[in-house]
Amino acid sequence: MSTWQIDRSGPSSESGASTPSDVPLKWAHDALTGEPRYIHDSEVIDHQCSCICTACRLVLTPVMAGQPLRVRPTAHFRHPAGSQKDACTLVAARLAATHLLLENGFIDLPRRTMSRTAIGFSGQGYEIWVEEPSERRVITNARLHDHATAELTLDDGRKLLVDLTGRREPIGEGNGQAVVTISLSDPELAMLSPDEIRSRLRILPDIHWCAHWNNQALAAKGDAEASRAACNALDDWSAEDEADFRSRLTPDIDEETARNLRRETLLHREAKAILEREQRITTPCLEVRVTRDPPDEFIGEWETDTLRMNWFAAPKMLELTDVRLERRLGRIVPDIVANLAARDIHAAGIIDTCVNDGFEEEIEDTSSLPWPSILLVEVTVTHGIDEEKRRRIRELNLATLEIDLSLLGGRITREDLRNLIVDQTVGKRWVHHPVFPIKQQRLNTALDEHPVTLRYQERLIELRRPQWLAVPASHWAHCYLEAVTRFHDENVLIRRAQRKHQGDGPKPKLLGKESGAWPQIAEAAEALAAHGLPGAADAFMLDESGLIARLLSLQRNTGVGYDVGTGYQVLNAIMQSGKDSKRWDTLYAIAVKAYSLEAHFTSDQARKYDGWRQTLIAKVDANDEAYMRPATFDALLSVLFPDMAERINKGYGRLPDQAR
Repeated sequence: MSTWQIDRSGPSSESGASTPSDVPLKWAHDALTGEPRYIHDSEVIDHQCSCICTACRLVLTPVMAGQPLRVRPTAHFRHPAGSQKDACTLVAARLAATHLLLENGFIDLPRRTMSRTAIGFSGQGYEIWVEEPSERRVITNARLHDHATAELTLDDGRKLLVDLTGRREPIGEGNGQAVVTISLSDPELAMLSPDEIRSRLRILPDIHWCAHWNNQALAAKGDAEASRAACNALDDWSAEDEADFRSRLTPDIDEETARNLRRETLLHREAKAILEREQRITTPCLEVRVTRDPPDEFIGEWETDTLRMNWFAAPKMLELTDVRLERRLGRIVPDIVANLAARDIHAAGIIDTCVNDGFEEEIEDTSSLPWPSILLVEVTVTHGIDEEKRRRIRELNLATLEIDLSLLGGRITREDLRNLIVDQTVGKRWVHHPVFPIKQQRLNTALDEHPVTLRYQERLIELRRPQWLAVPASHWAHCYLEAVTRFHDENVLIRRAQRKHQGDGPKPKLLGKESGAWPQIAEAAEALAAHGLPGAADAFMLDESGLIARLLSLQRNTGVGYDVGTGYQVLNAIMQSGKDSKRWDTLYAIAVKAYSLEAHFTSDQARKYDGWRQTLIAKVDANDEAYMRPATFDALLSVLFPDMAERINKGYGRLPDQAR
């Protein structure tokens, strides 16, 4: 038999609560056994027990015990006259309910749920709910702990405190103590019979956990799952990460910038981890586009076709090895550097041509080019790749892929990032690929030969011819030679600067057709052609070691296009040239004579030149075709270098069947 008593040392959550005086007290405490007594129990009717108030401990007198049908007045326990009755009726009702809960034999405990939140470094919260399942437990003992709390002992030995007010707030981790709250605060419970109370207890009022035996374990589980949620959202950041991150920053950096840099650092690290793990990446198509607009002179004319040629190769899945993070290459530090596993990757593609955005033709590009063995990956989040870094990447001439995560918006999970990097082309674009300049040059060459371009050239010549012919050819010859000299001299200086270049500054780049000097050369060449002197724009003429640069060097007794100080040094290079260029040697011998270069030779130089000249004469006299020049440039060279004209016109060293 259980002894029912109130542990008065425990706190009461309802001290000072009052009970309506018109609610009769029908439950009391057996003074001897501690058992709850109902007014109509046989022990009360037969005066076999002494009853006391559960709350105030005063002796009670049964009134009309055993007369359940009496209503006015109804049976009840009466306090001594003049006694203070605080929460007596309510406490008695709770005692009865707790006793009958024990008799019922079990309690259905609700599931215990708990919310835990992890805060990512972005400030975003990641809330996770964890729970212990509901369970039915057998009650082996029950007692009132104080006026508002009962203590239940369960069949597994665990203790459960039951707050009977229904108003107790959840407490912290509970230190391993379990507390539930049930609303058993209706004073009318004190009037109910045992059967009526049992009926109520079949469906208990809402039971709420204030603390659970496993609170600490649940909290730890929730914290771990919330941290995983932040981790999966790429928003986690350990203390070690922060310490390493801060060591790389300036002390005065603002928090917003630091937060963005944290995320960028984490994404770089995660992208590398993905590539290391997956060893593959899907890359977008390679594409090169060249557009040729009509010349400005054509404004207002009926023919203003715009040409466009596209070369593109399909997306590729690349297999990778040796993935590295932020390794210096030359003057850049790419986010990720990886080697390509395969050595036989080729960039085969398709070329389409459009006129005024109207499709003209599509052909297969059969001149596929091999890929480089290294792939660079730049992951951009808040800031794109600036022009200076692009220029340095182009200097390295390595395949460089940008993955722009700023386009995604919102949260991105680790799986989202893995899918994007490994399987998708969204947000990816090529910053540079070694195939680009090669294909661009080939497309430009193809556009130069397109019928529309040729018509434009013919029309331009027609429009410009009057102004070209209004000036003598000698004027255009002078302009041409001066422009070529400036072009080559500037490139000589640039090569010197390239050889001396150190540090992370931009490496000087040689002038090309896109330079400001080139249009002057091109216009002078076109004007000379209008005067009947074609060939000035020929690549062989304009190369740094071409015909014009060599003849200018011999004429001026200094290097033009050559980083040397004398004409003989250029002549020495000519004398050592291969057999393929021997056909032009007679022109160089004519220049030496015309410009009295021999006067500047040393005796050894004169002897060497004389031996070379005698060999040349012998080859020409024998009509050796390797030493016989075509007449292609004779007329033009006679105007460009008048002092050579007489000897050129004699035809010495020219193929016999060709005339000017």
